[in-house]
Amino acid sequence: MTSLEDRPPPVVGVYWINEGDYPALLRIFDDGNRMPRTWKEWLKIAEEMERGLKAYGHVVMRVYINPKTFPDWCAANGTSPSGEGRKRIIAAAVNERYGNQN
Repeated sequence: MTSLEDRPPPVVGVYWINEGDYPALLRIFDDGNRMPRTWKEWLKIAEEMERGLKAYGHVVMRVYINPKTFPDWCAANGTSPSGEGRKRIIAAAVNERYGNQN
């Protein structure tokens, strides 16, 4: 049996947005008015966060948000297209690829 200190940090999922999808997602996200105005501003923040997570030893999984499918995924999973919906789709994608990491 290994101790918690011997285990690598868990995989961390982060939502990722393609540049061309950014305007549509801002309209879809319930909290889009709190997002950076431009994709380049968002990308700078996202890349800084990703670098920080990797510096702590995490494997980072980018989960792309598709404006055509995200609202339906949220509806099917009982959430809204907001921060909560993004958290839940990320968790589902990480769990699907890596399983339960607890």
